[in-house]
Amino acid sequence: MDKIYLNAEQLIELSAQHAYAAELILQTNGDVVFDDETRIEGLYPLSTLLYTAIELLLKAFLFHSHKPVHRHMKLSEIIDANHELELSQEDLETLKTLAKVQAFRKGIDHDLWDNREAFHVFCEKAMTCYERLHDIMPLELHKEYIDP
Repeated sequence: MDKIYLNAEQLIELSAQHAYAAELILQTNGDVVFDDETRIEGLYPLSTLLYTAIELLLKAFLFHSHKPVHRHMKLSEIIDANHELELSQEDLETLKTLAKVQAFRKGIDHDLWDNREAFHVFCEKAMTCYERLHDIMPLELHKEYIDP
């Protein structure tokens, strides 16, 4: 089995797939709904999907600008490497909080939310941040530019 390195276009496609799955969970009020109508909590999986979508998108930006991408860069390091994007302070705070939410993967909980609704609002905010990243994406990375 050969190892294949993805290019910026492929990373953007994977990013979009993760964001689409996150959007589907958002549309069901943060629940994962099964065919038999049973529901389970979906906000942590949603936050992980958004984290991955944003991480892949920002890595694609780095590939596009020919900057080195190390395999295990933290989201904060990827953001720093993309300093020319000039993200708003609100987006930077959202991304910083999104990275903190992912601490559960290490067995840590920062107890960031007073209630489920606050976590849901944050997830909506993170989705909006993802959409803004698409707005500032270099023209050469847009699908319309790649596939005329």
